[in-house]
Amino acid sequence: MKKILFAGLCCVLLALAACASKDNTMPPSPLVSFTPTLQVGNLWSQSVGGGTDNSYLRMSPVVIGQVVYAADYSGRVAAFDAASGRVLWRVQVAVPLTTSIAVDAGKLFIGTNEGGVIALDQSNGQALWMTAVGNDVLATPCAAKGRVIVKSIDGSVTALSEADGRQLWHYAENMPPLILHADSQPQVVGNFAVIGFADGKLVVLRANSGRVVWARQIAVSKGSTDIERMVDIDVNPIVKNGVVFAATYQGKLAALNLRSGRLLWEHSISSYAGIAADAHHLYLSDANSHVWAFDLQSGAVNWRQTQLAYRMITGPVVMGQYIAVADREGYLHWLSSRDGHMVARAGVSRAGVLGTPTVSGNRLFALTSEGGLFAFGI
Repeated sequence: MKKILFAGLCCVLLALAACASKDNTMPPSPLVSFTPTLQVGNLWSQSVGGGTDNSYLRMSPVVIGQVVYAADYSGRVAAFDAASGRVLWRVQVAVPLTTSIAVDAGKLFIGTNEGGVIALDQSNGQALWMTAVGNDVLATPCAAKGRVIVKSIDGSVTALSEADGRQLWHYAENMPPLILHADSQPQVVGNFAVIGFADGKLVVLRANSGRVVWARQIAVSKGSTDIERMVDIDVNPIVKNGVVFAATYQGKLAALNLRSGRLLWEHSISSYAGIAADAHHLYLSDANSHVWAFDLQSGAVNWRQTQLAYRMITGPVVMGQYIAVADREGYLHWLSSRDGHMVARAGVSRAGVLGTPTVSGNRLFALTSEGGLFAFGI
């Protein structure tokens, strides 16, 4: 059985291991005063349900057209009008849910804590099928071109038919003895499925067959303890202009050619929160809650924002000329994408936000750990 650490607990343990003789648990940085230069408004809020049930699940809403979909651990799934927050439908499924929602071809796909995936009708939430894949699913499924690709915490990857949930192919990667309580979503581009694993390996498979195209070790385990040797890829990889960007915990940020796996550039950095990209830059939230901007082509550091240190921020999300992150203390922060300076802040909920916010146009949607769904506009 794999041992799993909550990401926040792991950070504390690592700090204590590094300096056991003094208190080094790193409390969240206090909020820094600044003059806002971006006007942000709370458009509406709704309750999805009971939230993540203290399970440290990074659940985010998903926006398709003018509808926002969200789920909670207890099995509640709901659809809301993106502009007004009006409830379009709500359902209660029979199993606890552990991932964000993937959407394709009129269906919603969600991972369960019983080692499976459930498919719902996008128009009304009616359950269509449920398939077991063998172990807990913390990574949001990836649905595209008639296939749902599901990754379990034991390192197995299963492709299912979107139509009926039958298995199409299976791939397995050996996992280390200790992993973070998080996982990265597979990404499908054309016929390539890009998948990161807890052993620090990035693998590209043929999406239609599961055949390996290439595999590369992004980070190599180092240290004498299982904690020190953790190099999980819990950040969703990004594919942009034929380049794969991937980041590991206690390891590397790397850019690789999608077709060959050739390394283009890399940086030593630790992240479990997330990355995002616009036309020119890659943005990353690191394990210390610093936000970085890198040049997409060269990997050169453009800026680093450190004022949110140890606030357990989410991955970044691009919102026009701004970058937004949420934090465990219940705040949303907007930064200039040009130089990283703070431009706006909004309080959401004392419950805090664990999943990366979702952006659609000039609206941002955040789901709190207690099941509150909030919409903000700029």
